[in-house]
Amino acid sequence: MKKGKNTIILLILSVVLLMAFSGCSSPSEQVIKTPDGEVKISEGSGPDWCKTGTMMTTTGPDGKQVSYAIKGITTYEGKEVCESGWDSNEGSYKMYVSKDSTYYIMVITDKFGKETKIDMSQPK
Repeated sequence: MKKGKNTIILLILSVVLLMAFSGCSSPSEQVIKTPDGEVKISEGSGPDWCKTGTMMTTTGPDGKQVSYAIKGITTYEGKEVCESGWDSNEGSYKMYVSKDSTYYIMVITDKFGKETKIDMSQPK
């Protein structure tokens, strides 16, 4: 179970980083095939760095799907960031990324409410 969750998180993180470095300039819907399954991206609206409503749905080799959504620009720990993530009966995953991608925080909460914060920020 833990391996599957880690694979999903890694896959989602990879897609988000791909979108961040590409400027979110994908067409309105795109499907990316990966060794672990497919990722479908439906683009939302808003500034290029944080398009509210953008959905990413991953389908693993076992047929299970996880949907990940960009929720929009918000303030987290005093910084203007793009918030995204997903919620499920297994817990939740939230990501907060600044426009210049130097500030990058992931918050993973398991189904029991235990929260793990991972700071992946880069120096300016």
